[in-house]
Amino acid sequence: MKQPAPPVFVKVCGLADRRSAEAAVRAGADYLGLVFAPSRRQVRPETATQVVEAVRAAWVGVFVDAPLERIEESARVLGLAAIQLHGSENAATCRAIRERTGRPVWKALPWTGDPAPLMAFANVVDVILLDAGGPGRGGTGDELPWSEIAERYPRPRRPVPLVLSGGLHAGNVAQAIGIVLPDGVDASSRLESAPGLKDPERVRLYVENARERSPGVVR
Repeated sequence: MKQPAPPVFVKVCGLADRRSAEAAVRAGADYLGLVFAPSRRQVRPETATQVVEAVRAAWVGVFVDAPLERIEESARVLGLAAIQLHGSENAATCRAIRERTGRPVWKALPWTGDPAPLMAFANVVDVILLDAGGPGRGGTGDELPWSEIAERYPRPRRPVPLVLSGGLHAGNVAQAIGIVLPDGVDASSRLESAPGLKDPERVRLYVENARERSPGVVR
């Protein structure tokens, strides 16, 4: 029997200033992301503290092969809702971070065409996030092969929630959701008016179109 796909949750990542964060909250984003790894969107700890204190939201910290102690401190000081790991962290590292921080762990992985590497994290993380490129290469703006993901890694076979990322924006997010049927979507670079600076209107339309997507079905 076919069942309607449940609503997706929406994340806006790479926020580095109060104005952008407030725009994401106004748009209705469920999660906001802070990047602590080397990137055009990297935020300094003191700036992150200021933004988090000013904007109440479910904040996700993005790290790339960072020391466990640094992740643990950031989670505690900032009250992070989740930890997103975007490097070469293995399953044992993900498990340790999950236990030490007490936070859900989102593991970002590239889509290789084979779902087997994703399954290796099934029992140790709370969310798998599919992005373009290899470790540490988020925010490239490259789209993933949505139809291939839907065929080779269909929703009924996914052991943990799936977040779809990679080149999403207002113009394609509804189509991507309708094909892949993810649990959530995440966008960053395609919502910017300049490197690291989010455009409030692009953010608004992205969230709106994700909410108003054509209903999918689980086969």
